[in-house]
Amino acid sequence: MLRLPKYLWFVRMKVNKIVELKTLYSFEAPVFDAHGTAGTSQSAELKNKLDLNSYLAPFPGETYLVKVSGESMINEGIYDGDILVVNKRDRPVDGKVVIASLNGEMAVKTYRDIHGVIYLFSANDKFLPIEIKPFWEFEIQGVVKHVIHAV
Repeated sequence: MLRLPKYLWFVRMKVNKIVELKTLYSFEAPVFDAHGTAGTSQSAELKNKLDLNSYLAPFPGETYLVKVSGESMINEGIYDGDILVVNKRDRPVDGKVVIASLNGEMAVKTYRDIHGVIYLFSANDKFLPIEIKPFWEFEIQGVVKHVIHAV
C-alpha cells in the first residue's frame, strides 16, 4: 500500500470519528415561519412540525455521522469539531463535499472531476488540491448532506 507523500499529510481535514446513525425514536420540533427582518417585533407563525430524523437522514441505514478536525474546509462552513451527516448511498458529483479514503486515510474534501481527472479540493486557500493518482487506494465513502455545529 502506498502512502500519501508527506507534503500532503497536512492538507487534509481529518475524520475523527464515524458513527452509524440509528433511529431510536422520532424527534419532532415545531417549525415557525418568521415574518419580516431580524429585530422586528412581529411574532413568528407556527407552520408545522419537522421530524429531524427524516430531515437529516431520510435513509437511516445509508447515513452516518462524522466528527471532523482541521481547518481545510472553513470556506464551506465546515469547522473543527463539526459533525457531518453523510449519505453513503449518494455518488459523488462534481463540486460536492465528500468523505474520501486516500490510502487508508479519511479526508473531507470537495470532489472535482476535471476532464476525467479526479481532484480533491480544500475550501481554504492555504491548502493545495490533491490530484488522485491511478495507483493510490482511493474510494468515496459518502457525500456530505448536512453540517451540524453550534452558533
